[in-house]
Amino acid sequence: MGPIAAAAPGFVAVIGGPILRSHWLYFCGKWTAPDLMDQWQFDSKHIPMQNAAHARWFASMYIRKWRLPDSGEQMNGPLFCEVAIARQTPIEAGTVDKILDEIVAPSLQQYGALPFETLTGVFEAQPYQFVGPLQEFPALAPARYLLLTHWPTNDALQGWLRSGVIKDLSDYGEVVTDVSVAIKHDPGERKFMREDGLQRDAVHA
Repeated sequence: MGPIAAAAPGFVAVIGGPILRSHWLYFCGKWTAPDLMDQWQFDSKHIPMQNAAHARWFASMYIRKWRLPDSGEQMNGPLFCEVAIARQTPIEAGTVDKILDEIVAPSLQQYGALPFETLTGVFEAQPYQFVGPLQEFPALAPARYLLLTHWPTNDALQGWLRSGVIKDLSDYGEVVTDVSVAIKHDPGERKFMREDGLQRDAVHA
């Protein structure tokens, strides 16, 4: 679907990859604006793929939508932080364990990251997802990883970002950080939408 999505207005990237210490698979589409993302969602070439994913390919799925904050916008939780690590070579398994256990996990606990919710009411064993090496279109680096976290407030998130964790992660590659706010839909507006409008999820027998 990469080349087809790339022809859509506002396309930025499609990204996917295995999530370490999790049974989930990560998939993300990025567009320059929420309305263009919605336009792609309802595109006639995309709808059959969505239907197949919901009905045949995945036993369960959950979808959240985020956007970059407007200039000067007051950011209220929940917030989504994406820390990307770009490298020339993949990170060795033992080194990944060191990053997660010695750098990431203690700092997230100290600064109050939210438990990482997947399906409604279901949480990862750790307050993050670590994805990679990524498969993405277009590719931004020979090997790239994402550290994904959720935060209750901007103060908590900014405290974590200022704590030195980004400097520590920079020892393992070029680090780029994006912070996003949740896109909320009206209840019932989309298929599988839960009551608070923040997430769509479904489990198939």
